[in-house]
Amino acid sequence: MSTSPGSPRSTCTRRSLLRGLAAAAAAALAPRTARAADPSATRILIVGDSMIAGAVGLFLENGLRKVHGYQVRRKGKSSTGLARPDFFSWPTEATRQVEEFQPDAAVVMFGGNDVQGLRMPGGGWITWHEPGWAEEYARRVNAFADIVAPGGKPLFWIGMPVMRPEKFHLRVQRVNTIYRAEMAIRPGARFIDIWRLLADDDGEYTDRLDADGEPGGKTVRVRAGDGIHLSIEGAHRVEAFAREIIHETLSGAPTPDVAIAPAPAEPPADPAPAG
Repeated sequence: MSTSPGSPRSTCTRRSLLRGLAAAAAAALAPRTARAADPSATRILIVGDSMIAGAVGLFLENGLRKVHGYQVRRKGKSSTGLARPDFFSWPTEATRQVEEFQPDAAVVMFGGNDVQGLRMPGGGWITWHEPGWAEEYARRVNAFADIVAPGGKPLFWIGMPVMRPEKFHLRVQRVNTIYRAEMAIRPGARFIDIWRLLADDDGEYTDRLDADGEPGGKTVRVRAGDGIHLSIEGAHRVEAFAREIIHETLSGAPTPDVAIAPAPAEPPADPAPAG
């Protein structure tokens, strides 16, 4: 069931989800007995940039393995993405990871480092504002998806959250639109939209959110000082939200009737860069 961003039901379900995520984040910090490794368990490959190299990826790996019993391999590298294969070739790295690990499903999180010109074979560029940028980036997204989740294997592509810097905010909204569209038409794929997960009730950027999902109480910082990366609490909330979707999809468990209104499908025009 969908809800409009400003409707009472949207606010209610968002608060219900935030209460659940706050509880899940607290539970993730509590000691627990890890499940024994099961050689027959579903194998999940997690790849991405600094979000995956850092807390989001670490918490997601631990949760999927220790709570749900999946076999998990994680590969993250900061300052990378699909835009600059001359700096770091994710298709090459992903091919190696798949050959070694033979995953049954994949989780991907890119975007923050891809809102720039695209380096082309032979040394050319497609700059951010050229008409062919979106088409070429969508091609790269699909080519990467073919590597990590061939033949319709489950693929979970985690989007970017709302950002504080205005230009960056608009640019990651644009790549989220591409991820959403490409995952929607790809068999076995799902776009995990976290745009509003760390936003305020109006869908705008905020450094802090209610600790228990109820307004007027204690708040916790969910973003890092740069307004781009996440705090430990923010990473736990993203991990809990994504992990629930991943596990429900792979296990066939029913999805609760709780939703966060997605980000607008079409972002406003990105202002031309200065200089």
